[in-house]
Parts: sequence; structure tokens; C-alpha cells
Amino acid sequence: MMNRYVTTAIKILICAVFIAGCSDLLGTKKDGITDEIFEEGRQDPTLILDEIGYAALPFWDDFNQPTDVFVGYDELVYVTDASGLHVLDRAGRVYDSIELNGAVSVVQDRLLNIYVAARKDTVITAIDSDITWNLPAVYKIKNANGAGSIEILQTMVQPFMDASRATTSSQRFRLDRSRDDNEELVEITGVSVLANNDIYVSRRGPRNQENQAIATDNTVLIFTENTDASGNGLGTMRNTSQVRALSPNVPSLRSGIALSDVSTFVAPPQRENMTSDLSFLVSQGDESRSIPLRVLWIDAVLTTDGLEYRPKSTLLARDTSRAESFLYDQFKFKNPTGLAFSADQRAHIFVVDAGTDSLYLFQSNGVEGIDPPPGSTTTKAINVSFGGTGNGVREFDDPQGVAYFRNVVYVADKNNNRISRFKLNIDFE
Repeated sequence: MMNRYVTTAIKILICAVFIAGCSDLLGTKKDGITDEIFEEGRQDPTLILDEIGYAALPFWDDFNQPTDVFVGYDELVYVTDASGLHVLDRAGRVYDSIELNGAVSVVQDRLLNIYVAARKDTVITAIDSDITWNLPAVYKIKNANGAGSIEILQTMVQPFMDASRATTSSQRFRLDRSRDDNEELVEITGVSVLANNDIYVSRRGPRNQENQAIATDNTVLIFTENTDASGNGLGTMRNTSQVRALSPNVPSLRSGIALSDVSTFVAPPQRENMTSDLSFLVSQGDESRSIPLRVLWIDAVLTTDGLEYRPKSTLLARDTSRAESFLYDQFKFKNPTGLAFSADQRAHIFVVDAGTDSLYLFQSNGVEGIDPPPGSTTTKAINVSFGGTGNGVREFDDPQGVAYFRNVVYVADKNNNRISRFKLNIDFE
């Protein structure tokens, strides 16, 4: 009998030691580290909705007017704000920052290089060594995730980044501050990545004369990696073409007026087989213009004559038996500023609009909302878009960027100086 008690006591002691050891290694439910790790999957119980919709997760504060957010293929979170680029883990802890002037957009390619659309102070001595130009640029950055020493591999500066400006005279003729279309008025507004690590860059500006050798300001530029004679990548990028099929002046199903963002259909998480689709989404800003459809899906179609960019006309079909509202509803948006695509089985399109201070969700067929869950008496898609001006948990003040990763939506809420995070309440276990 005594041996049985001794054996039981020893077992209890071993278990206690093991549990204590596990607590030291992994934390406990009362441990601050564990609390941070599980923040993403927790919501305030007072915020659970009575109906299906997005519930708020804890926000991330202390940013300086954030302009974009992207969850990378390395599963880190990248945020741009007035101070530059910040690298966070998915618990929201910032562990590195890079100063960049005027950073507005960030994306990561599948090789884990970071691209940031920002500004660069540039002196062009051949024109005037006493003038410093503040020009739009795209920075390609290596090891922003801490894999090694941070290195800026390349800085692509407007107008020198544009392959349609092949001559020195074409690069310099707008570098004159007396002109109302000078290069400082041009903006790079978005960067997005394809499966082969080519990138799309959205640009807007005042000069939009069509049918000329020089590309219009309002366009999407395509960049691919430079290679050596053997076809090995050199790490730097070059502009190979511009999407001239987008009308820079006239609203249509294939226009690109005052482009505010671009998004491909390629996104994390990293997978062996990614879509090779070259199609993309664009958003059109400029609230002073009457633009019926401000978010457009542009299909890239390979024909015998080469690659063609066509409008996604099927999105004009509005099956009101399935939903009440759609992506291609006229005048739905006022000033869409950020786009994202969920590269999972849901294939959702996210839009943030600074004109309505709202976040919108659409299916890839253009339907606004999500399909009703099994067993629901509802037959139409459930609209889960929301917003309104303010600093409440479901409000925004000038949202500028949006990202999606593993059922969580991130919004760069500029004037509230925060990254807002949301999850559908049906996704909580």
C-alpha cells in the first residue's frame, strides 16, 4: 500500500515539474507573451454581433498616419506610415523600422523582397545642382524581415524608371517647376506582385496625352527582373511596358483615371502552385470627377497578337436574386484608396474607401457580401461591408490600405493612427 502512495506522489511531482517547465517555455494563459500570441484570435465579447458580420480584434496603435498594410509571404506584417516602413510580427510588435520619405504602399514578392512606393529627394546635377527634386520612387529592399543586413537593392525614380522615356531629353523636359505638369506632381500609388515576381506599379499625374511615345501619367507600369546573358536574375528590376489600354481621361470599363491602387490575384500564403493570371484590379480616385465605376477588374488575355487587356464585362450582370448590391454598382465608391484579394478558397475582394470611410467585401463574381451559412433561411448574400467616419471600433477616418491573411482583415486607418483588424464572427471557434 505504501509503495502505491509513493508511486502516486512521484507521478504528481513529475507532472508538476513538467507543467512548470512547459509554462516557462510556452507561457501560460496568465502570461503576457501568450496573451500577445493569441490576440489575433480573440475578440472583445462585447463586440460580438447579433448578426453575421465583422467583429473587431484589438487594434494596433501608435502609428504616424499609416498609409498601407501588407501581410507577407514570410507571415510578418509590413506597415507604411509618415515615418517610413515598419516590420511587425502578427501579434503587433514592431521589431524594425526603415525611414522612407512619403511611403504610401508596400508589398512583398515570393522571394521575400519588399517593395515600397515612396518619395526620394534627388539632385540632378546636369540640370541644376542647387535644386533638390522630391520625386516618386519605388524602393526594392532585401532582408527587411531580419534575415540579414537590410539592403536597398534598387531605387527606381520617376521619370527615369519609365522605359517610354528612353532619351535624356524625354526624361528631363518636365523637370521644370514652372510647368503645371512637372514631375513632382506625379505620384506612385500602389505596387502589387505576380507569381513570377514581376510587379505592377500604379501611377497618376497631370500629363495624360494619349497616342504618344511617352506613356501617360495615369497608367500601370510593368517591371521584370534584369538577367545576365545566362538568364540568371540580377536582383534589379526594369520597366518593360505600360498598360496603355487603360483610358487615362475617359471613364469606362477599362479606364485608369487618377489611379489610387493596383492589386493582382496573387497573395500569401506561400504555395508551390500560384495562379499565373496576369489580370489585376485598379481603383480610381479624384473625387472631383464623375466616375461611375471606380474599382475595375482588368482581364489580361493572351491572344495570337500578344497580351490584351480587356474589361471584365461579366461583372455588369447583377443577379438581384442572389444579392442586393454589387462591385459594379454605379457610383458605389467615392474615393477608393486600397485594394486586396484573399488568395484562399473564398477569393474575396476588399476595398477601402476614404470618401465613405468604409471597408467593402465582394466575391469574385462581383456580389457584395458572403454566402449565407448552411442551414440559414437567408437566400441572398449577407452584406458585411461597414464603416462610417469616426474612431469607433467599426469606424474609420481616411482609410488608405487594406490587407487579408488567414481570415483576418487589416486596415491602415490613417487619421486614427492605427491598424484596425477584423474577423468574421462566424470564423471564431
